[in-house]
Amino acid sequence: MSDEKRIQALITELYALVSGPGEQPRDWAREAELFMPQAHMIRTNVDAAGNVTPEIIRAADYAENFERKMAGRDFYELEVHNIIQVFGNIAHAFSTYEAYEDAGRTRFLKRGINSIQLYRVDGEWKIAAMVWDDERPGLAVGPRYLPQ
Repeated sequence: MSDEKRIQALITELYALVSGPGEQPRDWAREAELFMPQAHMIRTNVDAAGNVTPEIIRAADYAENFERKMAGRDFYELEVHNIIQVFGNIAHAFSTYEAYEDAGRTRFLKRGINSIQLYRVDGEWKIAAMVWDDERPGLAVGPRYLPQ
């Protein structure tokens, strides 16, 4: 299997692990296995005045952060497009996502891009860092990052 296909499988699993009905327990142990132990995530927060700030989360703390923010709500996130680039033991994926409140994808929540940096550890790809931002007034996902 090519590196790109391995990375794609990891990204697909990552989205599946955070998706589901609010009462469904997430497999946080498996999710942690997809990341390097020292990995960080950076969520972009926007306050009511439109000020943008980073929320830096250790991957090890993401489960608690997700559970607190979601508070048992249904959440379904899926990848709609990506650009994966590999060079030796490093890789990067721009992964465009859409999120919904329901499995039928009728109640749209948001769209944005995950910037996922990966490193090959003992022959397996692991997420070294992940940064994301959602669309908002004045910021739209461009055509390069959308399905053709």
